[in-house]
Amino acid sequence: MKSIELAAPVRLRAPAKVNLGLEVVARRPDGYHEVVTILQSVSLFDTIDLLPAPALRYTPPAGLERESDLLWRAVRLAEDRFGVRLRAEIRLEKHIPLAAGLGGGSSDAGTLLGALAVLAGIPLNEVERAAAALGSDVPFFVRGGTALATGTGTDLAPLSTPPNVWFVVVAPDLVIPAKTAALYGALTPDHFTDGVATRRLAAALERGDTLDPDLMHNTFTPVLREWDAVSRAIDALHAAGAQVVLPSGAGPSVFTIVPAQAVANAIAERLPTGIGRVYVCTTVARDPNASALQAAVG
Repeated sequence: MKSIELAAPVRLRAPAKVNLGLEVVARRPDGYHEVVTILQSVSLFDTIDLLPAPALRYTPPAGLERESDLLWRAVRLAEDRFGVRLRAEIRLEKHIPLAAGLGGGSSDAGTLLGALAVLAGIPLNEVERAAAALGSDVPFFVRGGTALATGTGTDLAPLSTPPNVWFVVVAPDLVIPAKTAALYGALTPDHFTDGVATRRLAAALERGDTLDPDLMHNTFTPVLREWDAVSRAIDALHAAGAQVVLPSGAGPSVFTIVPAQAVANAIAERLPTGIGRVYVCTTVARDPNASALQAAVG
């Protein structure tokens, strides 16, 4: 067992994500679905503070049982799979709304696993493979940035992060029970597409092209429209000047993309009250905690 002991505090930023495109291709025999999606880290962060301590200390956020907390499960995965024991106090400060399609819990887990890999000298690609046991989005958050995700969402191909892109994200005050199962269960073969549009969008990003709204689709849009809170958020963004509005993941958060912060702020200011929490964000490149971790390992 390899112990990680800190000489000084380390603050990690765990970014939210949006899906620049998400196509569900087919339902697999094992019950999971094949997807083609582009994951993009954005500048809405949870913070994870690692403080020197003689032993591991961590209290999950209120209302979350330890064994269902992805951050705690990430700690256990590091111990069980890689023999890494963290001797530190973990303090998690939540800013990303829960179960909103923005990847909050997955980001906390992936961000911590990426940090432990650096601190313990474990190859990040090995940690990414192991992280799939915690959820389909967790491997992406080990490094974040921009990536094409295929298969069940765990097969990752890094992409160039688009510059000068801003987002207005609306997270409706809506709880969908057993959301992932409910949304995927509502899909029929008529909703499935071949993933070509999202792959073309990925190729355009690699060429350094601007995002093409005509290539941006989310399979869950018509299903999520069945919830009034989501429909109101989509319609409000369009009324405020948004050209394209997509859900993030399986929602219920929705977002639009604009080329400048001033435009994003203007759209956010025109949104009516009562549609949910509103965030103005920009893209976050890969490995946002590299400098903090480099300082920690000397």
